[in-house]
Amino acid sequence: MNNNCWVPDLEIYNTDVYELWKDYEDFLYTIFRTDFIVNHPSFEGKKVQIRFYPIENNKEEAFYHVTCQDYMKDGNRVPDLRRCERIRWVRAFIENYACDPLKCESCDGIKVWEKPYKSNNRIHLLLEEERYMVVIERRENYCLLITAFYLDQDHALRKKLNEYTVYQQQIHN
Repeated sequence: MNNNCWVPDLEIYNTDVYELWKDYEDFLYTIFRTDFIVNHPSFEGKKVQIRFYPIENNKEEAFYHVTCQDYMKDGNRVPDLRRCERIRWVRAFIENYACDPLKCESCDGIKVWEKPYKSNNRIHLLLEEERYMVVIERRENYCLLITAFYLDQDHALRKKLNEYTVYQQQIHN
């Protein structure tokens, strides 16, 4: 799937391995728990933390933000296979946001930009060729994982690329 030197392999849902969806979800949660609860990545020297509450099925809210989508924007999240498969990517993006595209022949590097959100700034990390984005929010003493998702629609990817271009123009003026 990926040709990038630091992007982890996908965690494919295989019915031969996982008899029930819950088994796959539990496996994904062990990865999430290791990456964000037992250990913490850091971004620009600040620890990246997660939203814990509300807890549902003994899993923190942040887990559902990186594995599920709220299709109707009503708070009812449903599993998103593309997010689930990329569970290992969330931490990898945070840790490799400053990767050097000159050292990896198939990676153009992560596009990074900030957008204000309420009283904080959100950092967007986009690897265009993989169509995947991680969003974290700057806080005073830490960063907060907001979400991560695959951009399956071309117009959604174009919108994010436009946001990046506008940000680049603003910081260079």
